[in-house]
Amino acid sequence: MKKSLFYFLGILAVALAGGYFFLRPGKPAEKAAATPESQGRIVTIARGDLNAVVSAIGKLEPINKVEIKSKASGEIMLMPVEEGDRIEKGALIARIDETDARNLYEQAVADLEVAKAEVAQSANTVSRQEEMFKRGLISQAEYDQVKLEEVRAKAQLVKAETEVSTMLVRLKDSIVRSPINGVILQKDVEAGQIIASGINSVSGGTLIATVANLDSMYVYTEVDEIDIGQVHIGQPARVVPDAFPDMVYRGRVLRVSPLAKVEQNVTTFNVTVIVSNTDGRLKAGMNASVDLTVADRENALLVPKEALKELREIRAQMAALNIPADTSAGGPGRMAPDSSRAQWRQRFADNVSSDST
Repeated sequence: MKKSLFYFLGILAVALAGGYFFLRPGKPAEKAAATPESQGRIVTIARGDLNAVVSAIGKLEPINKVEIKSKASGEIMLMPVEEGDRIEKGALIARIDETDARNLYEQAVADLEVAKAEVAQSANTVSRQEEMFKRGLISQAEYDQVKLEEVRAKAQLVKAETEVSTMLVRLKDSIVRSPINGVILQKDVEAGQIIASGINSVSGGTLIATVANLDSMYVYTEVDEIDIGQVHIGQPARVVPDAFPDMVYRGRVLRVSPLAKVEQNVTTFNVTVIVSNTDGRLKAGMNASVDLTVADRENALLVPKEALKELREIRAQMAALNIPADTSAGGPGRMAPDSSRAQWRQRFADNVSSDST
């Protein structure tokens, strides 16, 4: 047991001594011959076009989408549209049974005619009574009563006119028209179905159809909080629909949400991109890849990613081993000029200088 312990302590001492020898600052006189591995490798920096992007996944939705409901209740007598139909503003969507509305309208018109006749009659009565009052044939009270009846008749006329206007609007409401130019995205009812009014029903009314203008589309996407600082309104965007992977649509950032959302400990921000759909191929609900251009430079100095990655790894390894950057005479914040890492950094800097000239 003691012999094993001595062996273990001996091996540990050798390992510690070797570690110190390897990690201590090198001296020119003691430095071993450099090998290709210790010297590192030389990377070449070239000039070229730089295009940096933030990538995300999004969903296409119409800019203007309207759910159509009827102000009138009743049976649908005609539904001439189908899903996918392109229609113009004012086009007929549905015609609802107008029997009740027309009866009410005609009754209101008849009441209006009666009110007009009563106003005319009261005016004649006032004219006669006024003459009799001037002659002293009737009292002031009798004359005032006639004038009051005339006022009531005129008020009834106004009420009748209002009722006619109301019933006319209700009659027109039996015809449902599209409020926008667009495409029928969804048809929710058929002829013969009974629907409820969208303004009088507690449930909010029956949805008849959904119409959307697809000339331009929104792309709703989410950007990670790490990248959101590089995204701004007006930024160019490249949209590639999953359905058409060979087609590229150009757009721009329209909105960047000021409020983050967190799902499963991942923080993102909603970003809205607007894209033109002049060819009509984009459909509502499509998925798409979105690249937001954060840097676009011509004739820029390009450093290989591998070189930057290696430099970061070296620094990380030094930090893990508690090796300070100022390991010797290099001074604060610098590596020793005779160390292999310092030589690698110097060759990297020399190469940048030579290629940039």
